[in-house]
Amino acid sequence: MGGRAVRVAAVVLAGALLVLGGVGRSWAFRAVKEGSPAPALSLPSVGGDTVNLASFKGKSVVVAFVRQGQGKSLEAVKALTEVAGTFGDRVAVVAVLVNPDAGDPAAWAREAQVSFPVLLDADRTAYARYGVVVVPSTGVLDPEGGLVGEVGGYTHGYRDAVDRLVRTALGEQVAETAEVAASGPAKSPERKAAERQLQKARLLVKRRMADKAVSAARAAVEADDTYAEAHALLGSLLLEESDGNADEAATHFHRALELDPKSTEAKVGLARVRSILGDYDGAVAELEKAVRLTPRPERLYYELGRIHERAGRYERAVEAYRKALERLLR
Repeated sequence: MGGRAVRVAAVVLAGALLVLGGVGRSWAFRAVKEGSPAPALSLPSVGGDTVNLASFKGKSVVVAFVRQGQGKSLEAVKALTEVAGTFGDRVAVVAVLVNPDAGDPAAWAREAQVSFPVLLDADRTAYARYGVVVVPSTGVLDPEGGLVGEVGGYTHGYRDAVDRLVRTALGEQVAETAEVAASGPAKSPERKAAERQLQKARLLVKRRMADKAVSAARAAVEADDTYAEAHALLGSLLLEESDGNADEAATHFHRALELDPKSTEAKVGLARVRSILGDYDGAVAELEKAVRLTPRPERLYYELGRIHERAGRYERAVEAYRKALERLLR
């Protein structure tokens, strides 16, 4: 493969990974934005009746676009069964099968032990109306039908991500609710304040409000300097803002690793700092060491690809992106 072809392959693979989600910031839908009303949806179900999302007004609604024969979709609906059980009649969950003709939808629903309606989008009308980017894709609506947030793809953090969005849709304080449910000592007022600011920062990131997200992450660190997640997120946001923030970002990544040596975000961040400073070999060494210790290394392989691409090592970038894509699609 020639040099130009390798470079094009690297760019194409990197783009595919971003679209598929799970390696960076990803969005599930192209045609609907957070805070706007969700498109109307009325489809037949595997039970033979027609389900209209408007009938669930007054509840938070979880809409998951899924595919028969796909492992990640099966895991997603199993996680959503747990979500439905957690919130009871305050939430309505529906799964939309985008390929009902690819098998027996009723048998698929029985195998998955689905406890909520499974809808059939035979002509992909709903798929197009939402502008689904990747399957599975999940949206959470508030009781008035507005999109609160979205989750593109399926990773090990899927259930928690949907849970947080449902709590937000219902007007619950996510950090404090988690504290009540968790065992162990009560959190300090400082940690509670930091968690509220970190939650705010993450929501601002999803709404593409980068400057305000940085401010909220700073507030989280100022509220509780022992909060590893806050330091790691602040470092990442600083790098997204400008390569000129590399030194300040590195300070926060080092602090995050002091507090949590397993922080993947901090390890990735330090590798990115090294690459910005021109130490590509050091950055690669950091990530290759982290890959061996991480059960789900797709993001690490993606970052390895970015670093190789930045260094002009396009063949190695292609290989790293390919490994990330293989693991993401498992």
